[in-house]
Amino acid sequence: MDNKYTLICNLKTILEQKSITPYRLSKDTGERIGTIYKMVDGKIEDARFPATLLASICGYLDITMGELFTVTLND
Repeated sequence: MDNKYTLICNLKTILEQKSITPYRLSKDTGERIGTIYKMVDGKIEDARFPATLLASICGYLDITMGELFTVTLND
């Protein structure tokens, strides 16, 4: 069954707007750099992220889940 929707991670744009590197985010939150880069690179289609990771990122960046992710309708 094809998915009607796609989840897009906006982390790259948010980090650029806040002048924060993925490395700094990883160091300051204690989250794995590889996981952060997966999100930055948008490789999240089959990924599973723990709620603690998402809460850590959102809290650190002072953003909501709605800002971190966008849901789009596939053509």
